[in-house]
Amino acid sequence: MKIPDPLDSPVPDEVDAELVDALQINSRASWATVARVLDSSALTLSRRYQKLVESGLAWSTIALSPQSSLGAFIEVRCSPSQELAVARRLAERPDVITVGVTTGDFQVYCIILAPDTASIAHTLLHDLPLEEGVLRVRTNVFGSMFGGVVWRQGIISSRQTGVMKLVRDPLRTGIPHLSLDDRPLFLALGKDGRRSYEDLSAELGVSAYAIRRRISLLLRSGEITFRCDVARPLFGFPTSSLLLLDVPDAQVQTFGKIVGAWPETRFCAAVASASNVILIVGTRSLNHLEQLFIRLAADFPSVRINDRRLVLRPVKLYGRLVEEAGRAEGVIPVDPWYSQRN
Repeated sequence: MKIPDPLDSPVPDEVDAELVDALQINSRASWATVARVLDSSALTLSRRYQKLVESGLAWSTIALSPQSSLGAFIEVRCSPSQELAVARRLAERPDVITVGVTTGDFQVYCIILAPDTASIAHTLLHDLPLEEGVLRVRTNVFGSMFGGVVWRQGIISSRQTGVMKLVRDPLRTGIPHLSLDDRPLFLALGKDGRRSYEDLSAELGVSAYAIRRRISLLLRSGEITFRCDVARPLFGFPTSSLLLLDVPDAQVQTFGKIVGAWPETRFCAAVASASNVILIVGTRSLNHLEQLFIRLAADFPSVRINDRRLVLRPVKLYGRLVEEAGRAEGVIPVDPWYSQRN
């Protein structure tokens, strides 16, 4: 990926925002479909998107669906002035999908994905680069997520949204399961979720038809999804917050289904910890964040917020290394099977 120069990078306009919103609904839609929805030309939109990608303002990638996302949420307490160094070390690992620096006693968090609990245990006990500059580590294991893998700005109309929604491919032969055999395809699409079947075929040595069929089956089964993300501060979402919640056990599933679908939710998962739900939200302002707290208290009066932290600096967002303004400056494709590499 070309590293963007902030002085040369464009500021996204209204058309860019609509284009990204459309791709957040269906990241692999053809340019002809996007052009029909946005009443523009396919060539113009393709060029616009390419400019956004080259400037680090937007990008598309494959992702595990919430129900397929098994992993751990790690909190790290750091020595003074070591937060960014620790965060950047963690961000270099392909199975660490997201990293951020926050306020509070635990200044760094990261999210790890793995194929099974044994892999999570091995990573947590033996494999994380957490020696230098680390005072304490707190781990929270989750077996799935409620939401946040895919989010959108919500700009285009409901009619346009309906056109953009994924058209189910008629190809079908049984119910597939994502496995280690899918790793090369997953990593290839981690670099760019809009890569053509022909491009993937040339890299992987598999026919374009077989690749199209496999992606279609995995989408149909709900094992994977595709997401389009952006330099969030430049698209109007400068504020992010991490919440540790105590939700009554009988309400966890209901809470997760409702809050996981909130447009502000970027991560929501039940964990085996004192705070049994972890929630990350993205908002347009601190006032918007306060309104979210009020909504949370009104809708779920029995839920207690044990800790709340502002994200001061995102370092990695689902495989993308990001700079201070949120622009992508590199990619480390997400690899849930990384602990099984040897």
